[in-house]
Amino acid sequence: MSQRISRPPQGTIALTALALLTECPLHPYEMQRLMHDRRKDYAEGKMRGLYRAIGELQAAGWIEPAETTREGRRPERTVYRITAEGHEALEDWLQDILEKPAREHLVFTAGVGLLAYLPEERAMGALQHRVIELRAELAARDEGSKALEQEMHLPRVVLLEDEHERALRDAELRWVLSLLEDMRSGRLAWDLLSLSAHFDAMHDHETARRRHQRGPVPDPEQS
Repeated sequence: MSQRISRPPQGTIALTALALLTECPLHPYEMQRLMHDRRKDYAEGKMRGLYRAIGELQAAGWIEPAETTREGRRPERTVYRITAEGHEALEDWLQDILEKPAREHLVFTAGVGLLAYLPEERAMGALQHRVIELRAELAARDEGSKALEQEMHLPRVVLLEDEHERALRDAELRWVLSLLEDMRSGRLAWDLLSLSAHFDAMHDHETARRRHQRGPVPDPEQS
């Protein structure tokens, strides 16, 4: 029985490779092409990363070579297939990440949390640019999804990740638009000088509290 895991080696690249091998034995280049064709953007990357993931999957006993061929002077081409242990590991892996996905802090979330450190005008300009980017991404995603459905005839269950990503981007767009409206109306406002004074007062209060906890400093002349 395979060991149940929550963060396997090479992350989503290995996970996607393992899942694709349940369809049929594949060469790494075929895996990469399928990842691209099916818009598995999160798993796309350099072949070196995919080969490293394949090596770790093979070392774990989850995949094995099905055949190795050579054409002329070209390097050997190895086709891999999933093992029985690999099927079990894949199901455990998928169940784990659906039940308790890793909490990855998004860079945009961090930026929003530090919005007050920007002047309002500059913050508003950055958010307006984000709106343009989100609208363009949603339009491109819709076109891509339509092509996948019409040209490749993929069922919805295979495209759920794209559907989920679109829902997240759509929600983010609506939230950023509402944030911009609050800034324009004055419901959300700040200035760096006032914030600086507020933070200075907080730091002074914290320093005084710590000094009080430590007690008075003894006078060396009285000791």
